[in-house]
Amino acid sequence: MSLTRRTSPDEAGTQVVTIFCLVRAILGLALVGSLVASAARAEQNYGASDVLFEQLVSNVTAVKNLEIIAEIDHSRLAAREGKDMPPSRVLIFSNPALEGALMAIDPRLGLDLPLRILAYQVLPDDESKLLFNDTAYLERRYAVTLPQALKDDYKATINTALAGIPLEDVATLALDGLEGGGMITIDSHYNFDETLRRLREAVNAQEDTVWFGEVDFDERARAVGITIDPAQLLLFGAPGPGGRAMSTAPSLGLDAFCQKVLILQDANGGVRVIMNDLLALAERHDVRKSIALRIINWRIQKTFFKALEN
Repeated sequence: MSLTRRTSPDEAGTQVVTIFCLVRAILGLALVGSLVASAARAEQNYGASDVLFEQLVSNVTAVKNLEIIAEIDHSRLAAREGKDMPPSRVLIFSNPALEGALMAIDPRLGLDLPLRILAYQVLPDDESKLLFNDTAYLERRYAVTLPQALKDDYKATINTALAGIPLEDVATLALDGLEGGGMITIDSHYNFDETLRRLREAVNAQEDTVWFGEVDFDERARAVGITIDPAQLLLFGAPGPGGRAMSTAPSLGLDAFCQKVLILQDANGGVRVIMNDLLALAERHDVRKSIALRIINWRIQKTFFKALEN
């Protein structure tokens, strides 16, 4: 196995495991008192944020070549677990031709695909905004140069989703790229199907985890006449821990949550697994690397390293 970062999950974990146990015990006590009110909070109205999100859904649904993959309401999911956080809803939608063309250039781009747009509450201003990644971010993160026609297609797809939404309702992030890419890579000892099976099993074994879906990129690309190597994305999350991590950082719903794991096979049959380094994403969003975020980052690495042990 090889990592793009030098610190192993075990080494990183030594700094957070003890804190994790203490935090878990404290949160367990707090949960008893919060569950009574959680159902009511889960159904609260987020006003402008919900309006923006529903406009996105309406726009995407109206276009034949676009498909909604998932609608994830971080705030309401967290509320059902007794955790309070500001509004944060992400729409994940697919343009198979665009995705196939991008991944033919660099399959790692699948970690930032399908397209995502977040409706969230900006702190501390309490304004509702939309947030998405553009091609400049993709080029910087993956150190690639995209053809202008492909960048135009990407922009047109995003603009289709944003139809009728004022420009002032769209936010931007200060950092367009991530130092070192912000990715963690594991070289799997197993073939593609066995790697996929082990990762699915590892996710489903987590009692607090919700499965949001899978995206079979090469199958979707073949359907529009594009050939790429096997590539599959797993989408999942833990609303309770995620809600704690996003309590002061709802914009993390764009990149960090739900969590994404990309399985790739190269032309020689080699299989690698790529996931986000959540602490690098925190830097991009200019938010504190909270204990909750550090625990999730350590936990996901530990889980998948163990699942792929030889």
